[in-house]
Amino acid sequence: MGRVIINRRTTARALRTVLDLADRLHRGALLVLVLVLVGLAYAAAPFLVALFTAIVTAVKAAVFLAGAATLARLAVKAAAEFRRPASPAAPTTTPTA
Repeated sequence: MGRVIINRRTTARALRTVLDLADRLHRGALLVLVLVLVGLAYAAAPFLVALFTAIVTAVKAAVFLAGAATLARLAVKAAAEFRRPASPAAPTTTPTA
């Protein structure tokens, strides 16, 4: 068995073959095929919407976590560079009795 090469020429040839076969179909069979494909699209739509919503939610969560990690890193760097001024020496007092 030879290698399968997918390029523009083979893709165009395959598409042309499929369209020629569709042109040769009986009108009733073509109508049934179109109705089946439309039904499949309507059946798959809720699943696809849920899938895309889940993907967007996962990307959004990843972006929020990356932002939180960036802010935490900046806060740690800022805290490491912050130095309190030295407090003045406490005055010495002598106890009085």
